[in-house]
Amino acid sequence: MMYLIPKNIKVKREIFKGFGIFEIILIGISFVFGYVLSMLVNKFKLKFFIFIIFPMITFILLLPLPNGSTILKILKKFIKYSTNQKEYKTK
Repeated sequence: MMYLIPKNIKVKREIFKGFGIFEIILIGISFVFGYVLSMLVNKFKLKFFIFIIFPMITFILLLPLPNGSTILKILKKFIKYSTNQKEYKTK
């Protein structure tokens, strides 16, 4: 049996509004990934762009929407939905 959780009850621990430990760790990993990739480039502008682009994309994907969902959750549900589509043959 599934129980509904009221809106005023927090399900996860949040450090910032909508951001928990998992989200902070993902943004940290994206900073490290951007730093490692920026070490491969010599030009400063390109180095700065590569260092910043991955954490920005991660932040945008994890930013909570007003309905409580995130863009990442929506994309995961869309991919799952589109891969599980059944093809119906017409007679």
